[in-house]
Amino acid sequence: MTDDRADRIRRGDDGTFVVDRSLVSNCFGCGQANEQGLRLRFREVDDGWVETRVRVPRHLCGMDTVVHGGIQATILDEVCGVAAQLGLPPGSTDDPCVTAELSLRYQRPVPIADDVVAQARVTGVEGRRISVEGRIVSPDGEVLTAVTSRWAQLVRPPA
Repeated sequence: MTDDRADRIRRGDDGTFVVDRSLVSNCFGCGQANEQGLRLRFREVDDGWVETRVRVPRHLCGMDTVVHGGIQATILDEVCGVAAQLGLPPGSTDDPCVTAELSLRYQRPVPIADDVVAQARVTGVEGRRISVEGRIVSPDGEVLTAVTSRWAQLVRPPA
């Protein structure tokens, strides 16, 4: 991780990190202050992938043994958003990236009994537009849910 990200990243003792930004402290997916949220933490892994692992509470199931599809979408949206933010070119502003498009392909059920492992990486950057691919994988690496997404970096007026 490069030094220019240090103001956006807060590392835990376990090597995971949270994107420490104003306006997202209560986010259902990544907000660390939301006691009822998923409180996702992230880790950079090989080949430019960002990863999150979470044990989804049973009350967020679809069918009794499966993680609800909307919760899968939330987890993938969050990990893709972190990948997009970290994938901004050097010298970019710290303005947040927001979802412009998210397309999921549910391929196999995601068991509620297992930790959900979601990964994402940037596939292209054109100015303030970022393309990201992601996936939820089983413990043996099988893709259970796949996503492609487009992100836009907001432009905040100068203060």
